[in-house]
Amino acid sequence: MSTPVVAGVAALLRAVHPEWSPAAIRSALMTTAYVKDNNGTSFKTNFIDSIATPLQVGAGHIDSNKAMDPGLIYDISFQDYVDFLCGLGYTNEQMRLVLKRNEWHCNKKLSHELNYPSFMVVLSNQTTYPMSMNFSRVVTNVGNDTFSYQAHLENIPDGMKIRVEPSTLTFTQKNQKQSFVVSVEIDKEVPRIIYCFLKWIDQHGHIVSSPIAAANHDAPQSFF
Repeated sequence: MSTPVVAGVAALLRAVHPEWSPAAIRSALMTTAYVKDNNGTSFKTNFIDSIATPLQVGAGHIDSNKAMDPGLIYDISFQDYVDFLCGLGYTNEQMRLVLKRNEWHCNKKLSHELNYPSFMVVLSNQTTYPMSMNFSRVVTNVGNDTFSYQAHLENIPDGMKIRVEPSTLTFTQKNQKQSFVVSVEIDKEVPRIIYCFLKWIDQHGHIVSSPIAAANHDAPQSFF
């Protein structure tokens, strides 16, 4: 039932904000989602009653009321998607099939530079440590007032270091854009996944949350 529910909430957001792109709607749903139940307990898996990770619950459980006023959005343009596909190494034939056109312009970017409201470091058994990765993002103010957001990092695990620059974003008008960089350093080999959350918090009650995860897909998965 999750798909029709999310589709319904997305349709509601489209009605309230007809000027928003699909990426903006997705961003609003993700950054206002919550990962704890009414008792303040983190969501758990059904299988072994362990705390669910972003690989299992994504950004969290959607909150339709908060999604209508997310404060900031991570928008993505058509050209951003073109650059993303180019960065993945798509051939000309593959690009034509996906884009349904014969001409396009590529500004090659690394795949993790897509302006997505989450941050993922992919590790393997061949990764050497320490390792680091930088993520560039642009957020758009969709509020109607002057807002100042402060970066907060929540639940940083052992072995992970994170820096956000700048750590404060100030907006003076609606639809103003600001960029920032998240630098993630992994000091040592990690289990299957470690993660934390970046939250941009303003003085009006907006909390714009994004998961930051590092996952080693070669590590054995433990169920106990």
